[in-house]
Amino acid sequence: MLVLLIESSKLYQMFLSDLFVRLGYRPVSVASRQEALQALGKYEFHFICLNLSLDGEDTMEFIPQVRKLAPQASLILLTSDRAKGIRLQAVKAGATEVIYKSSASHIIRRLQVLLRGSHNSQVLSNSCRVLYVEDSRTQAAIVRQTLEQDMNLQVEHCNRAETALERLAEREYDLVITDVLLKGGASGLWLLRQLRQLDNENAQLPVLTLTGYDDPERRLELLRAGTTDYVTKPVLKEELIIRVNNLVSNKLLMDKVLEQQAQMQKLAMRDELTGCYNRLGLEELADKYISQATRQERPISLAMVDIDHFKRINDAYGHDTGDRVLRTLGKLLRRKCRKSDVVARWGGEEFVLLLPDTNREQGRAALQKLRKLVVGMCAVKGETVTASFGFTSIEAPQRPQLNAMITCADQALYQAKEEGRNCVIYRECGNQNPV
Repeated sequence: MLVLLIESSKLYQMFLSDLFVRLGYRPVSVASRQEALQALGKYEFHFICLNLSLDGEDTMEFIPQVRKLAPQASLILLTSDRAKGIRLQAVKAGATEVIYKSSASHIIRRLQVLLRGSHNSQVLSNSCRVLYVEDSRTQAAIVRQTLEQDMNLQVEHCNRAETALERLAEREYDLVITDVLLKGGASGLWLLRQLRQLDNENAQLPVLTLTGYDDPERRLELLRAGTTDYVTKPVLKEELIIRVNNLVSNKLLMDKVLEQQAQMQKLAMRDELTGCYNRLGLEELADKYISQATRQERPISLAMVDIDHFKRINDAYGHDTGDRVLRTLGKLLRRKCRKSDVVARWGGEEFVLLLPDTNREQGRAALQKLRKLVVGMCAVKGETVTASFGFTSIEAPQRPQLNAMITCADQALYQAKEEGRNCVIYRECGNQNPV
């Protein structure tokens, strides 16, 4: 891409030229207005850098001439003049940005940011999907060419709002572009309102509306209906590129933020030492599983697991060894339980197992198997490690509370300790909904 450098200083010409070359651009340097006008008439430039003191004449009068000859280019004004109002005056004249000649590093940083932003606005990932709704074949061909060839986007085109709504209910997209006036029984405005009422992630999609009307009432109507942005017809190619790029980039950025939030939430629900769920994770999942068991009239069981004589292990072999035993037990429980089961560390050496679709007999059999596996897999310097299990079960259609089940299982665990440890004890959960 070509860059026009309108700079009378040979030193700045060399500095800027070298900088643009390193950034992947082809600079064309001129020292006067006349040379600049000749170059603008001969080439199409992506960027233009202009010195305020050029020729000692009024640069603010020259900016509109440059803008007229290169309406699509980004025009950067370089100046040492920090007089109040210079930036506003330059922008009103047609400049894209003003960079003060304070230092070489400042100029480099500002130009890198501007160039990077402009370059990124031209090409998006070809994995980005756009749903385009337009009933005019001619208009659709023009817009699709811009989106697919110039912006590298995947475009699905349909000519009716009803068809678009069906696709939005089934597939995921990154952007919707729709004309307001469409043939058939539904308009783009109808589609927009229906889109915002969907019960999937597409309800939050950015929408770019194309309209032949630019009156304030129509703009307000589109905004109230939920449009994110709009473009008036006839559609300018560069304006379309900029607006689509902004909408899709913001959507991808928001997707990344939500993904990071979900990851942080996932980490917040996990015990760092064992990799099992923590209390927060257990509470989050328990409500879902208990509600499901009640709704489907299926049994559910809950067990408390406690390592026998854990304090003695810590005292005799140190906390590092104790942590290793906890990690080993946590890994064993996660690997040997079903995918539908919830394994959580309750605190210290205690674990909780929530077992959906498991009655009393099934729970006892599963826990006995786990108890034997603990004996076989956990050892400290040749010494066998055991665990005690206390559990309870609820049969449908009763709806238990997590606290009630934990209380019952904890009482069963206490009984298991009293009866010699390394055993499985069941206790009926009589108080299902304590106040």
